[in-house]
Amino acid sequence: MMPGMAAFLSVVVAIGQVQASSSQERTAPQPAAIRTPTSELRIDSGVLRGLVVGDKKDVHVYKGIPYAAPTVSERRWKPPQPVGPWQGVRDCFEFAAASPQKTSLLLSSIPEMAIGAPLSEDCLYLNVWTPAERKTAKLPVLYWIHGGGFVLGAASQPLYDGEALARLGCVVVSINYRLGLLGFLAHPALSQESPDKVSGNYGLLDQIEGLRWVQRNIAAFGGDPEHVTIFGESAGGMSVLCLMVSPLAKGLYHGAIAQSAVVMNLDRLRDGQLGRETAEEAGKRLIAARGLTVSADAGQMRQLTIKSLVQSGPSEAGPGAPLQLKPLTLTLGPIVDGQVIPDNPDLLFGNGRQHAVPMIVGNTKEEMAIFLLGAKMPADETAYRKTLQDEFGDLAESVAKAYPFTDSKQIRSTIIQLTSDLSFVSESRSIARSHSAAGQKAFRYQFSRGSKLGFLGNLGAHHGAELAFLFQQPMGRDDEQAKHISRTLGRYWINFAATGNPNGQGLPPWPAYRAEAEEMVDFADDVKVLTGHRNKQLDEIAKVLRAAGTRASKQSEE
Repeated sequence: MMPGMAAFLSVVVAIGQVQASSSQERTAPQPAAIRTPTSELRIDSGVLRGLVVGDKKDVHVYKGIPYAAPTVSERRWKPPQPVGPWQGVRDCFEFAAASPQKTSLLLSSIPEMAIGAPLSEDCLYLNVWTPAERKTAKLPVLYWIHGGGFVLGAASQPLYDGEALARLGCVVVSINYRLGLLGFLAHPALSQESPDKVSGNYGLLDQIEGLRWVQRNIAAFGGDPEHVTIFGESAGGMSVLCLMVSPLAKGLYHGAIAQSAVVMNLDRLRDGQLGRETAEEAGKRLIAARGLTVSADAGQMRQLTIKSLVQSGPSEAGPGAPLQLKPLTLTLGPIVDGQVIPDNPDLLFGNGRQHAVPMIVGNTKEEMAIFLLGAKMPADETAYRKTLQDEFGDLAESVAKAYPFTDSKQIRSTIIQLTSDLSFVSESRSIARSHSAAGQKAFRYQFSRGSKLGFLGNLGAHHGAELAFLFQQPMGRDDEQAKHISRTLGRYWINFAATGNPNGQGLPPWPAYRAEAEEMVDFADDVKVLTGHRNKQLDEIAKVLRAAGTRASKQSEE
């Protein structure tokens, strides 16, 4: 499983709960006395109102706007359809339902990560924050895709509140999309009924439908449909890379920011490779586990309850889980189907077949700290070397030299760096190299500041640590340095959305990525440029990943 920011619960003991309500009821409204509705605004599906927010009443927010028809009943496991028009004025004051998912008390214990909305199969809604006073403002648009390993998360999580970021001078759009089996199940019965004979990738199709909505409607909110940047973290970052190679997304956006995207080696719909089961085979296994026969048809599958589908998600790992020195993998997520995703995104990037738009790509410094909370670490150097030997074989000695330690206290930090490089940092460098080699602008970064979200404050710059800063919510309101980094990060992202270049007046220079220079910016106590940062280690990791691919190919041939 490749969880997103919220999925620290996959590496700690948590109390799992299934919340799969089919209700569309909204969360309890605020007292009417403190609400200031916006004036009425017309989009292609009808008239709506939002709320005026902020101490200076300078941002308008519209929550729970439907961007596609409800994906319920016969629409389950089908591409999203256009939303039907409504009569009268729709009040978009509350977040709409998020996709059904397995959550936990631990997740909800951190206020910034709580879903903050009901769960329902009817979940294709988006939210808009805009500081525009006029429809003609033509502000750049940032289109947020949340993380969560494609099985968790929602646009309604307080960490993703777009108000403060919009106040810096952009329109922020955030979306919900179908998760887990509802969003990414491939199955022969579903492929058979499809006009294109494919299944899976419904969550990505939702994201694409949301982008179509933006192109049709964002001008009404003061946004510029010709300056739309997609940005996402973890599964959201992987989604960005998938959209960068999807022919269905071409022309719907003009810049892309992939934050902490994992190394991508996607399953294929029905063409097995590397000794792995196909996505359709996995789908038959998952549906059979729900009590249906292997010959079940699509109609029978649509009779399955939401609760049974959500419960089929991945299990959680507790303390003492075996240490695995390999890239994180997906249990459910995007697949190569030949239509939404023509081939493995990393391969398409390597061949220069991605969309020709500028990119920002990067990661946090200690990505894997959050995933290794429960992992059992080697006791000493001898055990560490044995672990390397078991995992990397002939490359173990060179890996040990690239990732050494002098005493047992360094084992955890060394392994965090090694596994972070395997899963995340190597992908950032590879994507930046491929995009630059294709003649496109690429900007690479590393985020090195920790967060203060609950117990996560002890994990350094863990997976997702940049999000509170990006959304202008750094913990510690009296920390002027943190607020400075937060504003700088936000201004870079908005400049990029407006011009395709993050640089701007009053900001430290951020050089475009070039393989020969290997320059990137580091967000630490200040912003600085790193040159050739840790290239020796990343070159070693590249050898490991190539060797793993070669071994898998040989096993597949045998």
